[in-house]
Amino acid sequence: MDKSTVLLRNNVTIKGSGEVTLLLAHGFGCDQTIWDRLTPDFYSSCTVVTFDYVGSGESDLNHYTEERYQDLNGYADDLVDVITALDLHNIVLVAHSVSGSIATLAFPEIKSRLLHIVMLNPSPRYIHDEPSYKSGFSRSDVDQLMVMMEQNFYGWAQGMAPQVMDNPEHPELSSELEQHFRAGESRIVRAFARATFYSDVRSKLEKVACPVTILQADKDIVVPQMVAEYVTQQLPDARLKIINARGHYPHVSAPDVVSQEITKVVKEQYREQQVRG
Repeated sequence: MDKSTVLLRNNVTIKGSGEVTLLLAHGFGCDQTIWDRLTPDFYSSCTVVTFDYVGSGESDLNHYTEERYQDLNGYADDLVDVITALDLHNIVLVAHSVSGSIATLAFPEIKSRLLHIVMLNPSPRYIHDEPSYKSGFSRSDVDQLMVMMEQNFYGWAQGMAPQVMDNPEHPELSSELEQHFRAGESRIVRAFARATFYSDVRSKLEKVACPVTILQADKDIVVPQMVAEYVTQQLPDARLKIINARGHYPHVSAPDVVSQEITKVVKEQYREQQVRG
C-alpha cells in the first residue's frame, strides 16, 4: 500500500525530528489524541509518529471491513502498513494495552526496523486461564461486557470509563475517556472489544526478539501486576518497571511519569547508536 493511502487511511501524523522514530500505538476505545499530553516532550529529539487504527479516531472508515478486523491480525496489518509504507526505521514503538499484543503479532514483519518496544500496561490474554494463568477478567466478565455494549453502548461507556481510569479525584479524566469510548461507531467499537478481550498471544511472546521495556501502573484492574510479570518472564529480553500511577491509562493520568520512562529508553538508544558509531 502506498504512502499517501496509508497517511489518509490511518490518519498518520508526523511531527518533530530526530534519528530515532517514536511510534505511538493507542489501545482499545481510543485514538492517537490519547497521547497528546506527552508527545510534545519528544518533538525536539525524535521523529514522532502517531496514527489511528482503522475504525478509530479520524481514520478512513471506507477501509473498514468486518473480515479484516475480526481479530487482532487486522490491526497488526495496520501497524505493519504504517511502518513499511512510510519506510520507518530506528523505531522505539510505544504500545498501550492491546497494542502490545498487536505489536507482538506484527513483530516478524517489522523486527528489522525496531530498536526497542515499550509496552504500557500490556496483556497477552485478558481472560483467566486457570489454574496456570490469572488475568484481569473471567470469561463470564467479558461475556457480560459484550452484552452490555450491545444493549446499552452509552451506558457501558459511562460506567466503564471511571473504573478503568481509576482516578476519582480527577473526574475530568474519566469524562475525557468516556468521550473517547463514545466517539467511535458502536458496531466497530464492539468488534474491537471482541478482538481485544478474547485474544490470546501468549504463545507469540517468546518470538519477540528485541529489547522490551514494560511500564506497568502499580494499580490497574484491567491488567494486574502479575500479568506484567508474566509478560516479562515470557519475552526473551524484557525488563519491568512499576511506575507510580493508577489505572489503565497512565499516559493520561500520569503523563510526566510515563514521559520520563520513555525518555530514558530514547536516550539509551542514542547512546547505543553513538557506540556503534
